[in-house]
Amino acid sequence: MVVQNGYGGASISSIARRAGVAEGYLYRFYASKQELVTELLYTKVAKLIEKLEFLLNSCTRIKEVINELIGELFKMASDSPEEIKFIHVLMHDYNFQVSEEQRLQIKSLCERVIRIGIENGEVSRNISPEEAYGIVVIYPIEFINLRMKGFFGITTWTTEDQNRVAEFSINAIK
Repeated sequence: MVVQNGYGGASISSIARRAGVAEGYLYRFYASKQELVTELLYTKVAKLIEKLEFLLNSCTRIKEVINELIGELFKMASDSPEEIKFIHVLMHDYNFQVSEEQRLQIKSLCERVIRIGIENGEVSRNISPEEAYGIVVIYPIEFINLRMKGFFGITTWTTEDQNRVAEFSINAIK
């Protein structure tokens, strides 16, 4: 509902109707629409944080981490387009932010990517965590969004497109 109608156009009653539950049921768990949507955002972001942590613990090269993470974003867009659209919509809505804990986790993970990347000679010493996040997470989500919207007349993507986005991100942090 948030993706289709924007935050303002998604009422608790329409969300409940779409979910097939009574409005009162949602209010048993969430005090407001803002709380419900914020919880959904936290859940989606937590999945991405968990994936990045897993990749950093299991991959030896940052190139591999970035390829896998961007692959996960494209997979999410293919398997569950509403999920990636939801993340995109809320990333651009100033009424919503990730939790302070998640923000600190993301910053720490970006610092870890940079540190490992510098040690491996894959990342520039001048890159900031903010820049790394923008290049490796935000840019792929924006690319996917442009394709989903058909902004340039193309509404699908190929493995080659995914690989180009990953290669661009890898080169941008070098």
